[in-house]
Amino acid sequence: MDMDDEGKWSRASLRIFGDTFQPEEIGSALGLKATHTYLKGELLSPAHASVRQESGWLLESPLSKRSDLVDPLLDTLEPKRDVIRELSGKYRIDLFCGFASMNGQGGFMLDSVTLARLAELGVPLGLDLYPP
Repeated sequence: MDMDDEGKWSRASLRIFGDTFQPEEIGSALGLKATHTYLKGELLSPAHASVRQESGWLLESPLSKRSDLVDPLLDTLEPKRDVIRELSGKYRIDLFCGFASMNGQGGFMLDSVTLARLAELGVPLGLDLYPP
């Protein structure tokens, strides 16, 4: 992860997981190109002997600035709401937000408009916080 000058990073992404899909199917259904994909059974990384337990399709926010992290994703995903709801009947979908700070202080805020947009999209919000 790329950290800013204060030793912090933040990320947001739409994540879709499942046992039976090929990532290209998800991209085709949504009309979007994934930022990252992987298949069930692939190694987590060359350094790990563990394998992925399910396939994944991820679309990351183009921004890492904490105040605008989620809105660009929602701008892209809202026109695809019906497809996302259909896919959520078959696969596990969430909007992931992660934040880390090497100095132990920080976070990000989602305003009421962004929260309402997320609720309308119909996917759960997952927060991962990484302390020093």
